[in-house]
Amino acid sequence: MKKILNLIILVTFVQVTSFAQTTELITLWQKKDWTTLITASNQQIEANNSNYQAYYWKQYALLEQGKYTEATEVLKTAFECCENKLEIRSELANLYFQQGMYLQAKTELDILLKEQRPDFRTFEQRVQIHEFSKERIAAINLLHRAKNNDASHAFYWIHLGDNYSQLGELDEAIKYYESALAINPLDYQTSSKLARVYLNVDPDAALDICEGVLEKDSTNIRFIQIAASAYIKLDKEKEALENYKMALSLGDSTLNTIRNAGILFQKSQKNDLALKLLNKSYQVDSTDVKVVFYLAMAETQLLNADKGLALFDQSLNLLKPDSSVFSIIHKEKAVIYNEKGNHKQALENYLIAHQFNPKKKFYLYLIAEQYDALNKKKEALKYYQQVIDGIDEKKGLDLLTASIRDFSTSRISKLKEDIFMEQ
Repeated sequence: MKKILNLIILVTFVQVTSFAQTTELITLWQKKDWTTLITASNQQIEANNSNYQAYYWKQYALLEQGKYTEATEVLKTAFECCENKLEIRSELANLYFQQGMYLQAKTELDILLKEQRPDFRTFEQRVQIHEFSKERIAAINLLHRAKNNDASHAFYWIHLGDNYSQLGELDEAIKYYESALAINPLDYQTSSKLARVYLNVDPDAALDICEGVLEKDSTNIRFIQIAASAYIKLDKEKEALENYKMALSLGDSTLNTIRNAGILFQKSQKNDLALKLLNKSYQVDSTDVKVVFYLAMAETQLLNADKGLALFDQSLNLLKPDSSVFSIIHKEKAVIYNEKGNHKQALENYLIAHQFNPKKKFYLYLIAEQYDALNKKKEALKYYQQVIDGIDEKKGLDLLTASIRDFSTSRISKLKEDIFMEQ
């Protein structure tokens, strides 16, 4: 009985001492006395090198002093010495993430995600790293897991909407934006995202959202802009111009508003106002065909015939197809189709991209990959071989080219073997 009593007294003493030490560190944190907080933390670590609270407050103080590398080392030491490794790994991942060290953060976050119920920050940061890398499908899969874990966070629903929108799956984007707004109806940023998606599929619905917001905040420029765009989609140019005029009167100086207002003023025969706005837009982007055309119209209507003719000629030149632009457009479409697992469409777009820009040898590798994914072995072999034939090792290889060479060589060998066995 006496031994048990002594043990209780000892445990109580340790708990009281630990509480007092933690209270001391928190008091220093509240005072923002970072130097003393570091000193006190060091003293507690020397007394007990498994005291995680001391490590935590030390790294916190170092962060406040801008000493990120030292703070990271403190957490690494804590990971080796303390028992609560899950919490430490979470703090370490967060520290890497906040410093933009996404590769290191990814490693720690992926380990944390193996737990049964990761916390919100773990999901949030890993999703954002997927998004930084444009890994839309991976982000979506993780977001679905996260919302099934805890559906109360609007972040999950908003980012599902964002990623589906980026993939062009607008019905899905609408569904998840609306779910986010059910959690927080006053989230104007998400309302604007939803309205912009509706612009492409249902301009009337976009207008309804804008009117709902503008009833509460009649000077919200963002929603005045979206309403104007919706009216344009609905061929209601008079209403669109009224909204653009309102936006301009509120100080809107965005290129889109200046451009569209200028065009609509010209179409309304208000050429003086049109000329002023279109010239501003032209100075920012002289390759915008519509701006050049309507600027030519305005100059011509104001009897500046020579300027008008020159601008009409310029607009005709701009309408001539630019093969490099077409190539980039089709390449970007192929990237999206590939992410969605639609390899047939991806292949078609990569072939068109290469047709418009045959000097871009990297397209050969991308085409080979798509044939490979479609299990078209002979075609894949042909393009992998073209990749190898196009690499001049005498000029030296960068890391990407060397990697492509090695992978293509490996696939050529395997494909030849497969084709031989199938004959």
